Amino acid sequence: MENIVEGPAPQPVLAEAIEAFVLEQRARGVSPHTLRARKADLGKLLVHAAGAAWEGWDVKPRTLRGFALELGERGLDPASQARILSTVRSFFGWMFETQRIGQDPSTGLRNPRLPKRLPAFLTEGESGALLDLPEPADFLASRVRCILELLYACGLRVSELTGLDLQDLLLEERTLRVLGKGNKERLVPYHEKAAAVLEAYLGFRRAFLAGKNLPPTPAVLVNQRGGRLTPTSVRGFLARALETAAVRARVSPHALRHSFATHLLNHGMDLRAIQELLGHASLSTTQRYTHLDLESLAKTYESAHPRARANSRV
Repeated sequence: MENIVEGPAPQPVLAEAIEAFVLEQRARGVSPHTLRARKADLGKLLVHAAGAAWEGWDVKPRTLRGFALELGERGLDPASQARILSTVRSFFGWMFETQRIGQDPSTGLRNPRLPKRLPAFLTEGESGALLDLPEPADFLASRVRCILELLYACGLRVSELTGLDLQDLLLEERTLRVLGKGNKERLVPYHEKAAAVLEAYLGFRRAFLAGKNLPPTPAVLVNQRGGRLTPTSVRGFLARALETAAVRARVSPHALRHSFATHLLNHGMDLRAIQELLGHASLSTTQRYTHLDLESLAKTYESAHPRARANSRV
């Protein structure tokens, strides 16, 4: 494990077990991003263990709770604490399953209470201002327009969008074949206006690759070197598009996914149908959008009901 421990040096047996866990996770196909996050989380546990002079991982539950308390004392937000403790539970569960320890001390480890956060979304007016762009004159402008249109038309995660290949475009059916979380595939339709934007982009894409003499690539969204576009680039495009359209700043690409779901719900689409389009495994995840709908309804009620308006003038 490189560069994750500051302070007292841990017992070799501690670091070796974490290294074995990381290697096992990599062999199971855990994504590099998730692997880096888990390695950093366990690095914090390793620092704590070294400071407390643990001689091994076969510790008591109360000893492990000391680490959980330390996370709170260090001022980490509840979401970060919950993520770290989830990694710790996975690590100790693996240690127990592989008989490296005699008991799993993490089974009673509880996450801090998380504040309920409603997802950010754009109003329909803001979405329109963002998407009503002039006809693109080149590849770069066409690509930005295509990104924004597909995020809002299909409610895609950014990674799902950048992961699209040409074979995933069912152009005649106006449908995308999307590979979501857990490698679960779903079909997502898109409307006629989005189809026109996508087909225009594909024309610019073909001309761009040919003009630059770049090799063929399966990726739908490509960068200026002909490689697959990254989620980081998409976030940058959105930030600039929001500024150009004079729409609220600090809105992530995920906000277009939330806007997609919220606006469909506002216009009467069934919640289970929205669940299918978003690729949510659980309906409870999709039900967050009912809270947004009720919040909007409450504001409309306050501005429309005669008695509510009268009370506001008292």
